[in-house]
Amino acid sequence: MKSLLVIDDETMILDTMKIIFEDMGYGVATFADSRAGVAEALRSDYDLIVVDIRMPGLNGAEVTEMVMKERPAARILVITAFPNDPLAQRALAAGAFALLRKPFEIAKVLDFLKG
Repeated sequence: MKSLLVIDDETMILDTMKIIFEDMGYGVATFADSRAGVAEALRSDYDLIVVDIRMPGLNGAEVTEMVMKERPAARILVITAFPNDPLAQRALAAGAFALLRKPFEIAKVLDFLKG
């Protein structure tokens, strides 16, 4: 079973992603706390890690940097309402493989999970 880790401070995003992807048969872990999300990303292997850029605590660029340092093969998808945000560019430079603009279509996330 493919698995997905979602780190986002918006409960609605976490709940929606969990419901939709679990209904499709994927394993889904969600974290509103970015530090706890990083700990989970380092503890377990996921097929895709979805990270919001603007969060309290660690931002998405910091999350990406920390995860990629320890798990360089991780597949991180950054989501943001502001694609020109310097933090989004920093996350891509740190090794995130793609950027998805909010609001996004679940089908786009599914494409990245399948890829």
